Amino acid sequence: MGDVLIDLGEIAPRGRQETAPATARRRPLSYRAALAALTLLLIAPLTASVHRTPPVPPVTVEARLGDMTYVTGDRLFVVSAGPGPFATAVQTKIVSEYGLPGGDLLSRTTVAVFGAIFNVAAAGSVILVSYQVDTLGADATVALTAGTDRALWRLPSRLLAVSEADGLVLLRENSPQYGRLSWQGVDLMTGNVRWSMQQPVRGFTTEAGYTEGFPQMLVTATTGGDIEVRDTISGAVTAKAKVPVRHQQTGTDVPVWPAGDLVLVGAPEGTTAYTLPGLVQRWHSSADLAGRWVQPDCVTLICSLNWQGGVLALDRVTGTQRWADPRWNYADQAGQYLLASENSGGRRDPVVVVLDPADGRVLGDFGPWHTIGPARPDGLVFGLHEQVLDDTVFYAVLDPATRGVRVLGAAADVSGDCQTTGEVLVCRRIDASVAIWQLK
Repeated sequence: MGDVLIDLGEIAPRGRQETAPATARRRPLSYRAALAALTLLLIAPLTASVHRTPPVPPVTVEARLGDMTYVTGDRLFVVSAGPGPFATAVQTKIVSEYGLPGGDLLSRTTVAVFGAIFNVAAAGSVILVSYQVDTLGADATVALTAGTDRALWRLPSRLLAVSEADGLVLLRENSPQYGRLSWQGVDLMTGNVRWSMQQPVRGFTTEAGYTEGFPQMLVTATTGGDIEVRDTISGAVTAKAKVPVRHQQTGTDVPVWPAGDLVLVGAPEGTTAYTLPGLVQRWHSSADLAGRWVQPDCVTLICSLNWQGGVLALDRVTGTQRWADPRWNYADQAGQYLLASENSGGRRDPVVVVLDPADGRVLGDFGPWHTIGPARPDGLVFGLHEQVLDDTVFYAVLDPATRGVRVLGAAADVSGDCQTTGEVLVCRRIDASVAIWQLK
């Protein structure tokens, strides 16, 4: 479809038809534009033709085959190979930093690494790069002054999060040779260790209380039932408790799951919830969460999911079971609703259904559209529909309340790997470049 823009209209919810207003004379559509329009008619049960301002053409960022891309809230990073031979132990990489939503080039930073890069972040004038050191699981993180090749510090740890406001980087060191696993809070500019803690050999540590992408707490629990809460900024232990913990097989994680302002602990008979950060017991439930994980947000519920599929919904205040359904592979919050899907059964994308969180009842679905990214503050969520015939991806706003779909535009020549920040859609194109579409 190239950059040809057509009025894609608005898809009405299933079972509701809108009258199409009269439209003005339009110039003839190209073949690909006509194909896109026809496809949209086929993928929607009912379509109303509504005049809209054509979407802004995408911004294109040059990239090559083999380049890696990383998208954060307001940054796009493209990592490409720098000068020098590929067979050497130390490789030079170029990290190009682009601002979002505009796609302006902000810096190009040269970094020397020993293995594959798996995380890139920016904090003020600093670029942080985490990379693999060997095949045994050892990682390292290097901080550089953006736009230069000057390394500020380098530590044998994995980057977990960074707080620019506090000038703090949260790292985790995993040394497979000795079974060590330590956590550190280091100074952003110098790498000096502000605090550190050793995870118990027979214990488990997890992040909790996220604010703007940075966890405010670390929760550590041992097989003996010793639990402590640590502030990630100061490193101070703010609460401790001795609680009953269900016996686990050797080598498995201690059954602990953060859930908003609660931490759930697998007890000998069911699950017990304690407040965060105070560790005061809130309730006990007979529900067994073994082999499950907990969704971070689930309206007024605590949603626990099984690795083989199935949602168990507990009341957040009392811990009583509200409902359970074995069909769903996930259950994400979108305003006052839950979005879920089941096994696609061979289809390319599973159908996204809207659930009533009160009882798990299915309210409807979005047909061929699948969601991308978290829901917006107003409860709406962005959706995609891929057209394989000509590598076009339609993008839209999905409304869980009405199951309506408002099409925003079409991304052409897309090879896949699409991500969204809530303001833009970022996709790799078939020529390996990166394109940025405004979500307006």
